Amino acid sequence: MVTGIDHFEALGVERQLDLSHETLRAQYDGRCQESHPDAGGTVQGFDAVAEAYKTLSSPSRRLRHWLELSGIKVTEDGSLPPAVEERFGPVNALLQKASEIAERHRGARSTLVRSLAEAEGISLQGQIVEARGELGNAITEMVSTFRRFDESDPHEVTAEAMELVRSLSFLERWETQLRAAWAQAGCW
Repeated sequence: MVTGIDHFEALGVERQLDLSHETLRAQYDGRCQESHPDAGGTVQGFDAVAEAYKTLSSPSRRLRHWLELSGIKVTEDGSLPPAVEERFGPVNALLQKASEIAERHRGARSTLVRSLAEAEGISLQGQIVEARGELGNAITEMVSTFRRFDESDPHEVTAEAMELVRSLSFLERWETQLRAAWAQAGCW
C-alpha cells in the first residue's frame, strides 16, 4: 500500500495512531466539503480525502500506513497470529452456520422449510452479535497500544507493530464477515 501519499496530511490530522473515530469523521466531513468538485475542489482531491478516511478509519490500515510512512515495509504471510488464534474456530463456526442456513433458505421448496431456516437464522443472530462484541473488545484492547506507539520511534516498535497489524487485520476481516452473516441470517 505504499503510495507516497500521506493520508494523515490528506485528512488534515496529526500523524499519530491514537485518533478517535469522531476526530476522523469530523475531519473527513470538513475535507469533503472543501475538496468536493461542486465546491471548487477536484475529483482527485475528493478521491484522496475518501481514500485517506478509508485508510485511517481502519486501525490495521492506519498502523500499516504509519509504519510505511516511516520507511518500514510491512509484510504479511497470511498465517494466523497467536494473539487471535483462539478466536478462529468460534468465528468460523458461526460463519459456516450462517452460510448453511442461508443455503437451506435459498433451496427451500416449502414455506415450512423456509420458515424453519428463518427462525434458525434469527436465533443465530444473537450469537453473531455476541461474537462481534467480543471482536470489538479485542480490537479496542489492541488499539489501546497506539498511544504508546505514538510516543515511540516506529523503528523501535516495528516487530510488535507488525504483529499487531496482522492481528488487527484478521479481527477486522472477521468483524466484517460476521456483520454480513448477521444480515444474511435475519434478512431474507
